[in-house]
Amino acid sequence: MSISRDYCELDNDKKLIKIVENFDKSLDEIEKSLLAAVQFENYEHLATEDKVKFDNYVVYCTNSLFWMHVKLQGEDANEHAIKAELARVRQTILRDKEIYEHKTIRPVVDKSAAARFIKHGLHIYDRPIVDAQEDSKMEE
Repeated sequence: MSISRDYCELDNDKKLIKIVENFDKSLDEIEKSLLAAVQFENYEHLATEDKVKFDNYVVYCTNSLFWMHVKLQGEDANEHAIKAELARVRQTILRDKEIYEHKTIRPVVDKSAAARFIKHGLHIYDRPIVDAQEDSKMEE
């Protein structure tokens, strides 16, 4: 989708040409992403987690596009409310990632190792647990 441009007098300004080409590339990527999202037909069949990811994706793309618009209008995007909105969306994406990782990447307890830790922590080495319970009853 890139367009070849004639920069006329600005052909020697390599920095400007690089900025324009990077902007054009970013704009094309966001356009492809948004078109794919708009044309997605199976939204109703997605699981709740997938819907959250999809919605975050669309919101982030839309806000990024608006951020580009603000920059093109010559406004200071860092002072505009869009910067806070992008930060909020990033936090939402990170929170979703934490929830996903919490559900899928859980530590597994080694029960035999845990039993050894407990046994050694209670200093019960050579007498049965029943005796230890009886000792505690006698002390009362």
